[in-house]
Amino acid sequence: MTGAMSTGTSVSVKQKVAGNVVLAVGTSVWGTHFLVTDILLAGWDPYFLTMARLLSATGFLLTFLTLQSRGRPFARVPWKPALLLGSAGIAVSTVLLTLGVKYAGAVPASIVAAAAPIVAAFVARAGFGIPLTLGVAFGAVIAVTGGVIAALGSAAGGIGSVRGGELFILAAITLFTWYSIGAQRWLTGLSQLGITAITIMIGAMTMVIALPVLVGLGIAETRFELSWSSIAFILYLGAGPASFSLFTWHWGVSRVGVTIASIYSNLVPVVVVAIRTLEGIPPTTEHVIGGVLIITGVLVAQLLPSGRSRLAHRRQA
Repeated sequence: MTGAMSTGTSVSVKQKVAGNVVLAVGTSVWGTHFLVTDILLAGWDPYFLTMARLLSATGFLLTFLTLQSRGRPFARVPWKPALLLGSAGIAVSTVLLTLGVKYAGAVPASIVAAAAPIVAAFVARAGFGIPLTLGVAFGAVIAVTGGVIAALGSAAGGIGSVRGGELFILAAITLFTWYSIGAQRWLTGLSQLGITAITIMIGAMTMVIALPVLVGLGIAETRFELSWSSIAFILYLGAGPASFSLFTWHWGVSRVGVTIASIYSNLVPVVVVAIRTLEGIPPTTEHVIGGVLIITGVLVAQLLPSGRSRLAHRRQA
């Protein structure tokens, strides 16, 4: 739908298959972010944690980009769109994602994130003029219902205990979808590694500049933990979910488009719940029902033919 088409290049079947495989692996790694972030938030302020993970990723990505570009990592960078995408698409969306995990918890946050294909379709329509089918609209209703049920299952005291973490997750994936489409359309002169490294670097620098202001306003607090386990987790977030997963995301989106790529977000709750189950913490009934509804909504959105498709099929018959 977007991605490869937005760059004006055709993609072979082999490249599309490779894109799907890469997306499946990368999204599974990204799914572990919810659990690791949940652990780190016990000792880290969400804003400081966002800065730390982005700085960690910047170190890994710029190293590989420098090698790829033969010592010229900043050659041919269109800085104006890159600054916008890195500051809003990376820094702000990562903050929202971290706040979502903080206030919703790892499992419900990952379940709500599974609605990304629905969000992607709406963002593609509203922001980039890509048609919205009846199937997507119907699937959205089902997926949103599932998100609400999953949220209620995370509230120990009922509906009044829902603290808004799920809304942070939805806002984060909305902004990230805009970033994903924009990166493929506006940064066409860069490699997928270049897109990933430059926007992550800008996101990290945005947080470095913004943090003193946030602390001064009382929004953020100077709270972090520098134990060996904490440092190891930060390095993992930088190398895995932030670097590897974002690179594979851009690579996959450039082959299959952002809406199809977003389908793989359904692997996230599977990964998170599977790990939690291995730890002896099974999901609640509401989590299971909510997850099933979200995945059902996604399948309906992708598989239900549109009115145009049925009409065209009738005319051909």
